[in-house]
Order: sequence, then structure tokens, then C-alpha cells
Amino acid sequence: MSTALMGDWAEHRGTEVYVHGSIADLRAQARTIHQQLRPLWRRRAGGSRVVLLDTPLGHEVTLYDLVAGSPTPPELALGALPDDPRLTAVLNALTPAERRVALAWAHPAVATWAEAALAAGAADPVKAGERVRRKLKRLGQQQVVRAQAARLPRDGAQ
Repeated sequence: MSTALMGDWAEHRGTEVYVHGSIADLRAQARTIHQQLRPLWRRRAGGSRVVLLDTPLGHEVTLYDLVAGSPTPPELALGALPDDPRLTAVLNALTPAERRVALAWAHPAVATWAEAALAAGAADPVKAGERVRRKLKRLGQQQVVRAQAARLPRDGAQ
């Protein structure tokens, strides 16, 4: 408020004060100045809270450690598929968003499925990471069953 009071809302001419605006204008100016002086880490951008990179995430781990080691969006989108046809079949069964989470989880800097989903841009990283983990587990088991069935001798074949 003191910064707003130092503004040009009033003009002093000798002993008389001429007010250029109303009290409502003064309050609006005080709100604007208050918003401008608010620290960056207490603001919101696009509806989300801005967080400092030094924010602790756990034992000796900060947000910077997670961001610096995360795969980039082009790495997630253009990640090369593995040479193993079974892995390619599993990844092709995923939606593009799920595939980004799976490829992010394969990055060495990502430790949990929630971190992978966060790196892939999921709205709810905990739920999305768990959903992709369960789906990959189910698809992997299907590949194991198919591989075992392919190795078994067929009836009537010698």
C-alpha cells in the first residue's frame, strides 16, 4: 500500500491536495503492485503453481535433479523402438500417451512410474504411471504365453 501511496494518485500544491482518482483506483493500484512484488514461486502460470528448482523431492533429491535427467519431449516422441519384435509388439499395443510413459520409464534418470508419467506430461502422473505399469505387465504376460505356445509341438505334427 505504501508503494501505491507514493504514486501519482494525488498532487500536492502548497498546502492543498488535489486527488486525481478515487479510493477504488488507489486500491486497484495497490493490488497490482502487490501482484507484481509477489515472488515468482508464489505465482501461478496457466493455472499451475510455479515451483523452484531447489524444491526438495526426497532424501537429497531436488526438482532440478529430476528435470535435468528427464528425457526431452523429442526423445519421448521420437524414441527409437527396440530391435526385439516382442517389445515392439507390446509398445505398438499402447496408445501414444502410454508409449511416452513407457519410453520415459526406460530412461536411466527416471526411478518411478509416477516420474515417468510426469516426464511424459500426464495430467495425473500417479494414476497414469500405475495404469501404464499394469498394462505393460499384462501385455508382457501375453507375450510370454504366446512364446510358450509357439514352442510347444502341435498336435499331429512330428
